[in-house]
Amino acid sequence: MIIIMWVVVMVLGTLLINNYLEQQRNPNNQVVTSIDGDKRSISLQRGRYGHYRVTGTINDAEADFLVDTGATSVSIPEDVAARAGLVKGAEIVISTANGNGIAYQTRIDKLRLGDLEVRNATGHINPGLSGQVLLGMSVLQHYELVQRGNQLVIREP
Repeated sequence: MIIIMWVVVMVLGTLLINNYLEQQRNPNNQVVTSIDGDKRSISLQRGRYGHYRVTGTINDAEADFLVDTGATSVSIPEDVAARAGLVKGAEIVISTANGNGIAYQTRIDKLRLGDLEVRNATGHINPGLSGQVLLGMSVLQHYELVQRGNQLVIREP
């Protein structure tokens, strides 16, 4: 009985620690939209490592986004692209911090962050990327970005 109790305690402890670490990595799992007049906005908290991450959707498939103002377009890992039903288009050469790579052009029907939505956005499917989607300027250009302290506000212009 004591062994079973310790196994349960260890499992619960592991779950709690994993949840805490995920919250530190992406404190924006639940995006709340604010409305000021007729303009909507979302506020993102900076994560533990200084990045702004947010959970949203691509074509109604959940995705973990990393806000990347240095990226020209939305860069999507293959597994996320498959879940979102994205189609690989023409092969292109992309330039990244790790050098050049191959990606495939794609068109995103609908990308949502809270109640903010962009339709018909350009992106590319990046086989060398894993985990999170890089949220680049092909989407961010539709919004005003204001950073203050550890908060990034993305709002309709």
